[in-house]
Amino acid sequence: MAQGMIHRLIGVFIDAAEGLGISCECADVERLAVMIHRVMSYQSRQFHTLEHVFGFIEGPDHARKPGADHVTALAAAFHDLVYYQVDDGLPPELAGVLGPFLEREGDRTRLTSRAEPSRDPAYADCLAAFGFEPGQELKSSSGLNEFLSALAMAKTLERHLPREALVAVAACVEASIPFRGLDSSGRGVGEALESRLLSLSREGGLESSAEDIRSMVARAIAFANEDVKDFALPDPGLFLSNTWKLLPESNAALRHRGSFSIVEYRVALQKMRGFFRSLAPDRVYHSYDGRPDEGEMARLAEATKRNLDFAQTYMMAKLLAVALLEATAQVSGGDAPMALFMGDLPAEGESLESLSSFLPEIPVPAWLSTENPVYRLLKDGRLDESAFDLKNSPLALYLYHRLPPAAWGERARTAEDFFAGRLSPSAYLGGFDAAFLAEFLGACARMLPTRAGRIGAWLEGVKRA
Repeated sequence: MAQGMIHRLIGVFIDAAEGLGISCECADVERLAVMIHRVMSYQSRQFHTLEHVFGFIEGPDHARKPGADHVTALAAAFHDLVYYQVDDGLPPELAGVLGPFLEREGDRTRLTSRAEPSRDPAYADCLAAFGFEPGQELKSSSGLNEFLSALAMAKTLERHLPREALVAVAACVEASIPFRGLDSSGRGVGEALESRLLSLSREGGLESSAEDIRSMVARAIAFANEDVKDFALPDPGLFLSNTWKLLPESNAALRHRGSFSIVEYRVALQKMRGFFRSLAPDRVYHSYDGRPDEGEMARLAEATKRNLDFAQTYMMAKLLAVALLEATAQVSGGDAPMALFMGDLPAEGESLESLSSFLPEIPVPAWLSTENPVYRLLKDGRLDESAFDLKNSPLALYLYHRLPPAAWGERARTAEDFFAGRLSPSAYLGGFDAAFLAEFLGACARMLPTRAGRIGAWLEGVKRA
């Protein structure tokens, strides 16, 4: 019979203790498992959860993955423990452990200068592994969460693990800082980490040979690549299903099922699309000491580029639908909950009235290929349900069917002008042909009797003009 998450966590710690040849009191094991279980189960977490943790350690049948050694298992358990911007600061369970090392200055978080590394070996080793210094500002884009997660691990386990094991786990967590290229000296992530660990061995008394350190770094790079494995998935639908879970983590409004507004939803999609557009495919995966080799790195970069390209097109289709809703809301009374226009999210097996109920069913036009991955995602949906959104995208699919490619592309381009305030809601809607507007706004009027009069008045004004 399968075990629950908390008992599987206990198993991870017991296995690690036995595998590393150390003793650990049962009460300590339970306390660690309960703490991690609690923090990783916060409502704010949708992707960085215990399922993500066990993805490093176990296969679909919960059997231990080949190569998932005890250091890797401990790194998996701790590497996302702190998610500062999502959890709105330190988890209360870690405030006493990490608070003495931090200072807040408005929106800035920095490592305090009051804590002396010379008196705290665990802190000193984390600083060395990350290349950080007391007084340094910590930013989410350059290791804030990873450093604090590694420090939480080191302070929590310093009484139980030998120093070399603590550093090895911290190295895995450091390597998981995402989307980095070469440093100012032209070194890759692995080479820079190796250099810091060698300095720690020479100058900080770490009793690890150069060969031991290379093994640490190789494990760390493999861990980092596993952390981003979704980017190279062969199925864009699975990639987007997993990525979609990040939206409510970085957009608190989406955690409130059905009550977020059209603008809040649009801003979340824009941020995600902006992230996809800015991400360089060759900065997702890393190679160290020839692993992965050049051929595999090229394959990973190509697969990443393909998924990012699909994701951007999919997001633009979603944004075009949202632009149409947002402009209609603005001309008929202002921003409103998505559920007011689109209808509530149905429970499993439930059928509810929605905006698409009032739109005509349009056959697949000749210009569309039903084998196109973006089309399939809009029609059949992402692989997993989300707590805030339908798997499929009926309104975006309707627009795919209804608008010829040239019109779709033009409306997508002008949507960005509308979102930026360079185009008024009326001007944006006015770019659609009259027959389409009558069809779509008629459906909105039927869905929203409270706005039917204003929608009709606006449409009559367009006809008169």
